[in-house]
Amino acid sequence: MPANRRPGTALTYDCGVPVALVVNPILASAKLAVRSVAESSRRLGLGEPLVLPTSLDAPGDAQARAALDAGADKVVVVGGDGTVRVVAGVLAAAGGPVTMAIIPVGSANLVARNLGLRPGRIGAAVDAALTGVPRPLSVGWVECLVDGVWGEPSPMLAVAGIGRDAQAIASTRPWLKRRAGWLAYAESGWRQVLSPSLPMTLRLDDGPPLAIVAWSVLAATLPRLPLGVVAFPQARPGAATMQVLQVALRHPWQWAGVARQGLCHPSGGCETLRYASATRVQVTPAHPLPVQIDGDLVPRAEATRVTLQADAVRVVRPTAGPA
Repeated sequence: MPANRRPGTALTYDCGVPVALVVNPILASAKLAVRSVAESSRRLGLGEPLVLPTSLDAPGDAQARAALDAGADKVVVVGGDGTVRVVAGVLAAAGGPVTMAIIPVGSANLVARNLGLRPGRIGAAVDAALTGVPRPLSVGWVECLVDGVWGEPSPMLAVAGIGRDAQAIASTRPWLKRRAGWLAYAESGWRQVLSPSLPMTLRLDDGPPLAIVAWSVLAATLPRLPLGVVAFPQARPGAATMQVLQVALRHPWQWAGVARQGLCHPSGGCETLRYASATRVQVTPAHPLPVQIDGDLVPRAEATRVTLQADAVRVVRPTAGPA
């Protein structure tokens, strides 16, 4: 039995397969993407891929373990950020040589965009998935304190935040998300712009706890947010540290400087954006707040902490993708 096999896993296979697909079947482009991968896989002499659809009860974790049990050399995720991060978490925890690839068919596709994959271009994404270059990607493990108990670590591939950014995601209108994709997050964010900053305690690595007042605190392993905003100019895939950002807003007019830096001068200075680097970060707000992990929500947490696992996964990226 393979070392990563877990008792009770329903999806198990004995034969080795070069390519396994973990597919979110409810997404509109999923069937086209699966068909394109199967055709390309046969053309490249890789044989028929193993197709593992997700479900509400199994959002990608059981499928990723089944792919490992099947001896897959590459796990291709056909889905959005939620499916991508669940699969990446399983692969990072397994610690093996299996490569992950992404065909972005979700709403925000934040991880894929940061890696140079453009949603809507399924043919290019399939080519990249099967022939692209695997490169390192770090994973942050996020724990939330709820009712005095620390929960199980959850993987983060792009950004995790506590505060108003998570409240913006919590208030995203589902019907607008279905129709407008990542633009729905922007609309929700605008509704949080005038919300005041919040008292929190921040601790980086083994440093002392710091009392701060922030609109949000975010930890990131990739540079870009939706709308192409470069919020974390020093974040890099596979890096040994995360970039931690305090959005220290005191007045609404300070958003002008934040927007100017994010959209026009990502490497410039802005007094309301306070950066640091760390491998561990813990944030404790004065009262429970929502936490978002790559856009997925924990509705209420008394504290959150993120621990970086550097170079945790090998993910395929286009050869012309961003550094």
